[in-house]
Amino acid sequence: MFVLPAIALPFLLMLAVYRLLRIPRQLRAGALRVPEQRRTVLLVATAAAYMALLAYTGGLLTALVHTLFFAADSVSAYLKLAAYVLAYPLVYLAAAWISYHGLKPMAPHTLSSAKEHP
Repeated sequence: MFVLPAIALPFLLMLAVYRLLRIPRQLRAGALRVPEQRRTVLLVATAAAYMALLAYTGGLLTALVHTLFFAADSVSAYLKLAAYVLAYPLVYLAAAWISYHGLKPMAPHTLSSAKEHP
């Protein structure tokens, strides 16, 4: 019963950390942009999804370290950790979905022409 979440959790954590590191780099490099349609709504939703994923990942890692090293014999700590672990795929998928619709990649020819003509 707990085998699938135990296998999926490290994979999802790696995907989340990769997404959390990649999005700011691509935004800074100009490889991603917010679409012009409904720009304000998409910008707010994307920023909120990014911050929620960042906060939830930090909270999950904190709960994991606390449970494994400091409260190893406490049942309530394991129940709290189980709640974090069970909800994490939903948080990741929601953040990925919002990021997919809120950030669009720049066309390759636009990137090369932007570098040639400052």
